Amino acid sequence: MFDSIDDLGTKLAATGYFIDPVMTQVVFLAAKLQKPLLLEGPAGSGKTQLAISVAAAARTHVERLQCYRGVTEDKAIGRFDEGLQRLYMEFSKGQHKNWRTVQANLKGRDFFRPGPLTRALECERPCVLLIDELDKVDEGFEAQAFKRACSCFGLGRYLYNFTEMWVPLNEYRQPAEYPRLPQWALPKGNNTGKSHPAAGSRPPAVQRGPIDQKTTVRIEGSRRILGDPIYGEILWRVAHARQANGIPNAQLQANVAEAMERASRGFSKAHSLAEQIGETSFIAILDRLRIESMTTIPRLEMLKTLVVELEREAARSAA
Repeated sequence: MFDSIDDLGTKLAATGYFIDPVMTQVVFLAAKLQKPLLLEGPAGSGKTQLAISVAAAARTHVERLQCYRGVTEDKAIGRFDEGLQRLYMEFSKGQHKNWRTVQANLKGRDFFRPGPLTRALECERPCVLLIDELDKVDEGFEAQAFKRACSCFGLGRYLYNFTEMWVPLNEYRQPAEYPRLPQWALPKGNNTGKSHPAAGSRPPAVQRGPIDQKTTVRIEGSRRILGDPIYGEILWRVAHARQANGIPNAQLQANVAEAMERASRGFSKAHSLAEQIGETSFIAILDRLRIESMTTIPRLEMLKTLVVELEREAARSAA
């Protein structure tokens, strides 16, 4: 991208952007090693402009992902265009042998509208990927976005030289099989490559069965108490479902409901301890843990940490 540090400095200066020699060296090394560059500083200090100027100096463009609290993986990776899919269904009536061929076409690349992460990876020549305000996203977004990118949208091929773009999904929208990874990509100590799911085919899908609608309603009612982050975490951890009505069978429904009740008891305990220590101390603990409110606790582990901190403060107050 740049022949030397002096070449980078000259091209940046030509765009009207001037930085000190140390920063120029850092940018050059990041480009040479193809490593990300993390910039931190107050608003107006030139972080975004640096990315724009580097792109201009390299005669390429910027793909920008603007992060914020609540941003979804659809915004980062992309999503299927449902309107275009419906239009295709209308114009292709009677042209397919069976539903499997229709589904294969609908889930093809033509109907997918890529987000900035996908566009950056598919770019014909290297571009500058600017991920702005990264500290605003929660951990759930980071985990789900990259998990979905690697499993469903085939971004792993850019890491592991896979020849195929798409990973086949079964009727439950789960990967039907995992691509085989090279030995170096498997966890250390895995000599046979058989115990890691990416080393072979996927275990059988979860058995579908009858469900109890009353339990579904009870599970959905927990969202108001737990908040969206923890509610979603329990659904995914226990049943690999994103919605209560997507839980595959009654046994998993019961497991999810039990986990929701345990988490609800944790919330009840937190509220009780908050009343005991007083509003001022309670708000101070929330601020220390960077929790905005009880309904936005990002994960179960944070709820446990909050209860522990409240118990310690209650014990100190009692002493």
